[in-house]
Amino acid sequence: MKRALIVAATGGFLKGFLISDMKLLQKMGYEVHCAANGNSVSTFVPEELFASIGVMFHQIDFSSTSPISKESIKAFKEYKRLLKKYHFDFVHVHTPIPGAIVRIATMHERRKGCVVAYTTHGLTFPKGCSLKKKIVYGSIERICSHITDGIITINNEDFAQMKKMACKKVYHINGVGVDTDRYHKCKIDRYSYRNSIGLTDKDIAVLEVGELSERKNHRVIIEALSKLEDERYVFLICGKAMTNFGTYDFLKKYAEEKNVRVKFLGFRKDIPELNKCADIAVLPSLREGLGLAGIEALASGVPVIGSRVQGIKDYVIDGKTGYLCSPLNADEFADKIKLLSDVNLRRSMKNACIDKAEEFRMDISHKQMSEIYEQLLAKKS
Repeated sequence: MKRALIVAATGGFLKGFLISDMKLLQKMGYEVHCAANGNSVSTFVPEELFASIGVMFHQIDFSSTSPISKESIKAFKEYKRLLKKYHFDFVHVHTPIPGAIVRIATMHERRKGCVVAYTTHGLTFPKGCSLKKKIVYGSIERICSHITDGIITINNEDFAQMKKMACKKVYHINGVGVDTDRYHKCKIDRYSYRNSIGLTDKDIAVLEVGELSERKNHRVIIEALSKLEDERYVFLICGKAMTNFGTYDFLKKYAEEKNVRVKFLGFRKDIPELNKCADIAVLPSLREGLGLAGIEALASGVPVIGSRVQGIKDYVIDGKTGYLCSPLNADEFADKIKLLSDVNLRRSMKNACIDKAEEFRMDISHKQMSEIYEQLLAKKS
């Protein structure tokens, strides 16, 4: 029996983005295993969830924040024991820290025929980053590219960067896939739904979906709205608070100081409905591999004002599906928010937004990944 292993930093990442890859490998005749740190998961039991689809889960104590640490050394040893026990024919690793640990630890098995693939969901050394990041993370990736059979990227900027590395097979896919039908078919009584979250028909709702973290850069939107000095604007922040950064407390205090109306909606499952309530979507991230929230907003017909970084540039087209800004320039964001406050301009962009989102449908990305697997594993087959 051929065995395949899919690895990511957390169990939540496996569940959220990689189940379709597991099922593809099963169709190709592989016994599929997955490995991640499942200790932080509180909404499901990884062993039970993956067993229900015929996949074996392995706990590995990956750190999601520190590449050089005792946790990483421990994860390396745990992973080596896993390799020794199961002798995998194919290993596909995701996310930066496991990406380095797994590829280095699999060097011996690769020389014996194990195929190793890596998907970057957003390089940690994008264009415009600090020299330190370029040297540290860029050097790690250059080294690891020598011991990788295939590298998969999800945006055009990262694809161009990885083509310069040593790995001979570099691919681009349209992300992990968005269920665009879920957004197209969502029907609500907009007035009633807006009222249920504290909005009036006069309010201009500016929505950002994503966890509360420094990388998501909510601060610049608060600063931008403060410059507009218009009480109609309401900043809707929808996402889980990352308490280790103290982000919620900071943003709440900062909004009060800037006299900006902010509603913290927390973690929500009604994103299609919230998009229908929004007038403008924002994605001001400092770094973003793709940004599913932006594509989901477009699928709802809502234009996006996003940072001019990595994957956001692939679907936010100036003047057509929204506008791009420097992630640290509050004046730019303020200007574009004011521009999109014109309801007629937003309506004129609706069809282009929906059409662009269709390029990132699930069936497209799944077909792309299937073709990559078939190419990488042709010899194994």
